[in-house]
Amino acid sequence: MEDKDFLLDIVYKNKTVRFKVVNPEAPLETLMTNVRHAIGNDGKLIFDFPSVDPTGAPLDYFFGKEDPEVHEIRVLRPRIGRTDQTLADYQVENGDTVYLVPDPFPG
Repeated sequence: MEDKDFLLDIVYKNKTVRFKVVNPEAPLETLMTNVRHAIGNDGKLIFDFPSVDPTGAPLDYFFGKEDPEVHEIRVLRPRIGRTDQTLADYQVENGDTVYLVPDPFPG
């Protein structure tokens, strides 16, 4: 691993924030937890993650990456079977843009 910072532009609700990823090899679930609890310079959470959607269904959040061929956001599932997935599993590289995708789940 180089001494270079691993940075991602994370987009949620028309807000883009550049994040430094301390451990790009960490499981996606760990990275999402870190983003959910990230505090800005003002001492407030950087992103406001509602825990329920407008219908009251609980929400989970995933990273998504734009598929350059069809220009759709593809969800990066944190686990496939019993295997934790990482940024590398989805070819997410330093400087890429990823999206935060809310996903309601049946309650």
